[in-house]
Amino acid sequence: MNEVVKYDNYMNNLKFTGFTAMDFNFFMLLCSKLRDKDISKAIIPFSELREKTGYTQCSTKQFVSDLERMNEKLMKVTCKLRTEKEIIMFVLFPTFRIDVDNQLLIVAVNKDFQFILNELVKNFTRFELKDFIQLDSKYSKNLYRLLKQYRHTGRYEVALEDFCLKMDIPKAYENKRIMDDIIKPVLKELKSKQYFQELKCTVQYARKRGRPVTGYTFTFRPEERINEEKKEEKPMKASRNKFNNLESHKYDYEELERKLLGH
Repeated sequence: MNEVVKYDNYMNNLKFTGFTAMDFNFFMLLCSKLRDKDISKAIIPFSELREKTGYTQCSTKQFVSDLERMNEKLMKVTCKLRTEKEIIMFVLFPTFRIDVDNQLLIVAVNKDFQFILNELVKNFTRFELKDFIQLDSKYSKNLYRLLKQYRHTGRYEVALEDFCLKMDIPKAYENKRIMDDIIKPVLKELKSKQYFQELKCTVQYARKRGRPVTGYTFTFRPEERINEEKKEEKPMKASRNKFNNLESHKYDYEELERKLLGH
């Protein structure tokens, strides 16, 4: 049975700077292994990592090097919540152990923030790992997961600055280059895989002189609701920590911040 990746939409606000396509494959496999499970760590054999991420390099030394490089990047993915009185910063996976002798990857998840991968009821992103792995470029993988958050509405509107941050687009890129080098190739690949039917991108312009680009609107045929929530495993009981009152995750980003900071 194919692995399913499922996480709280909050994760789509994070910036994965410098990630390659293979880095994303490793990361999403970790998410699929830890989702909806009452565990604080995952132990994954190298053989499974290779098979399920499509890793084709034969050398164990190169594989370990790539794992280490990905881990270093992931450790820099920092979640930050800020108010006038308090700042909270955390990483989702605080500990990685690459056991070369036994060919195992041991990953620990931050216990206080397991809600990102566990106890999901509503407001989550869900897709099959196999479909994600089959995409070639990091930009295709990024847009795919972002669009999957809106799989039942078929519409994703995003401001230009926010889009560039989430897609990890270099700051020097102007709109023409973003369209020609990123958006158009990504749409072509997603269409070729038939992942989103009738997928289109509309550029949004400001109503002022020069008509600068303000953002993009992606539209596609919404996916039918097939009671996917009911087909998933039952959510695990809430862990006993100070974030237990995140009831059913019916919140937007500001509501999440308010709850995490206890206001």
